[in-house]
Amino acid sequence: MIKNLRLKISERKTGYLMFLNNKNEPGFTLIEIMVAVFGFSLIAWGVIGLVSNVFFSANQQSGLLSDADQARKLAFQIAYEIRDAQTAPNGAYVLDTAGDQQIIFYSNSDVDTSIERIRYFVQNGKLWKGNTEYSGGAYNTSTEQTAVVQNNLAAGANPIFYYYDGSFVGSSTQSSLIQPVNVTQVKFIKIVLPIVDKAGVKNTNTYTITAGAAIRNLKTNLGQ
Repeated sequence: MIKNLRLKISERKTGYLMFLNNKNEPGFTLIEIMVAVFGFSLIAWGVIGLVSNVFFSANQQSGLLSDADQARKLAFQIAYEIRDAQTAPNGAYVLDTAGDQQIIFYSNSDVDTSIERIRYFVQNGKLWKGNTEYSGGAYNTSTEQTAVVQNNLAAGANPIFYYYDGSFVGSSTQSSLIQPVNVTQVKFIKIVLPIVDKAGVKNTNTYTITAGAAIRNLKTNLGQ
């Protein structure tokens, strides 16, 4: 009986010691858990920011390529229309207006055979095109159809159309005609389209598309 009592006491002591040992086993405190959650949150936000920046940069590059492609096509389209400019059916001179940021001339810009009154002008950082069909022996400008042909234009107050007389030889250093331009002097027109580089820092960078054309019907140096 004494042996059994000693055995029971010994078992109780062993169980109590095991209980104490279990309380001393390593674990996470509330502060440690909070620090771990905070650290995980920082990592998660960092990953989200990185992924967002990648997609944002990709969208910027896509927009830049789209604007550049559009500007190139537009510059050469304007040059093509200027090259084919001609006297209007009502007798109006080939070139109506030769402004820094507006040009009006007569040319065929579509698939039909009629000569339209074409107007390019800058408004609110965009380049617009106005098209007036010849009807009833006149060009009724109230029926002009306008549309944006180039967004993100960075011209500000700077010219986008430059005009040269018959002495122009294609030199980039040759001075253009001074405003107000006498339209009868114009033989060559240069188009300069500065476009906002949306992939640049704070959208302050620009790139420039340039094209030019001589008005064939006014060209006097055909042998050159």
